[in-house]
Amino acid sequence: MSDISDFADQLQADVISDMAESFFGDRKELDNALEAFALMVEEFLPVIETMFRAAATLRLLLLDEATTDAFCAELGLDPHRLPPSEDAPILVRESLPFTLTAKGRYAVCVEAAYRGLFDAIRDYLHGHYYDDPKRPGRKRMTMHYHRLEEIADIINEKVHKANNDRSVSSVLREVKNMNPEQMEREDLLGDVCYGRGEGLDRDMCFMPIDFDGYRFPEVTEPPPLDAVRPALRRFCKRVYDERREEALKAVDAFRGR
Repeated sequence: MSDISDFADQLQADVISDMAESFFGDRKELDNALEAFALMVEEFLPVIETMFRAAATLRLLLLDEATTDAFCAELGLDPHRLPPSEDAPILVRESLPFTLTAKGRYAVCVEAAYRGLFDAIRDYLHGHYYDDPKRPGRKRMTMHYHRLEEIADIINEKVHKANNDRSVSSVLREVKNMNPEQMEREDLLGDVCYGRGEGLDRDMCFMPIDFDGYRFPEVTEPPPLDAVRPALRRFCKRVYDERREEALKAVDAFRGR
């Protein structure tokens, strides 16, 4: 009988040990995931900055907000879904295709700025593949908005599970349920030792990721340049004819002069 009792005690101890290892292992894994997400956000910040700079570049060439709105209307774009410039420096473009006229040069500059913004928005929303410097022959994807959003959802599911399905109080209850004598003593004492666990749950709960709190820009991917080139060139011709000096000044700034 003693051997059976010893075996039962050892089995119970092993189960409790496994539960503790699983519980704290899951929490450590979640801690690591939250830290990794913060690093992913840091990795994403230069992508946002590049998009702001691309937006500032196009807005420079479009001269002012009213002309930018007219440009969007001409091309069928929603001006409110274009990224803001946030006073970012422009992306200087020193090398451009040859053009015979200043009017043509202005149109080429606007095309280049539009293509730059299109590429920056695509990178922001979808990322792109690049060669992994640590693993030759392998490709990696840059951090992007949709990937961050998906990872935040996955982590928040784990946070919800840790805070509710695997809370401190629920694990303590499981452990206590394996020891009837301990439960009986605590019932007599009014559950003084463990309480109901709400305080521990509050102290040890994980904070979910507030993705909206990051206030990442909400943008819409514009159509590719080939789809809007005729409308873009018509618009540039009209702007150049009406505001030639301002257009030339913007071109010089775009070319770093």
